[in-house]
Amino acid sequence: MSIPCIGDVFLWTSGMSWDKSGLLNCVRCDGRSLKVADYDPLYEMLVLQGQIVRTPDADTFVVPDLTPSAPSGLTPYIVAQGPWPPQPYDFTYYRVTDGTYTGEVDYSTDPYPPSGWADCDGSLLPVNQNTTLFSILGNSFGGNGTTTFALPDVPGAVISLAGNYPQRG
Repeated sequence: MSIPCIGDVFLWTSGMSWDKSGLLNCVRCDGRSLKVADYDPLYEMLVLQGQIVRTPDADTFVVPDLTPSAPSGLTPYIVAQGPWPPQPYDFTYYRVTDGTYTGEVDYSTDPYPPSGWADCDGSLLPVNQNTTLFSILGNSFGGNGTTTFALPDVPGAVISLAGNYPQRG
């Protein structure tokens, strides 16, 4: 799985144990309007990707609305802030974190999940062996919430069991 960069879109397991404030340095992909002045690097990246068209004197822009296509219980986010690369654009400078977020969901065609990841197959995990992930998911996807909790059931997807603990936005 790759390092999150400005403009990267990922699914996150925003479990009920969180206050729904969102992830720091990320924005929900729900069609919301943002001020260019507050999110200029994201605006520039979306223009470079051809997702939006630059307009003279634009004060606001709209992030893509990916919520209708997101699997149940998962929220699409776009990485919105981080260092801007020097000219010419070298996308290796967009790094926001050194790895994935705990609870991040990505699609994979690998026959087995990478190290530190698990298939999103609804499996039950023991709380006492996965306390960080449980603190994010709770029992949103099943389990009894005291000794077990379930992973989301999203065919073809994997979930990060460990990584950067996502900070609330």
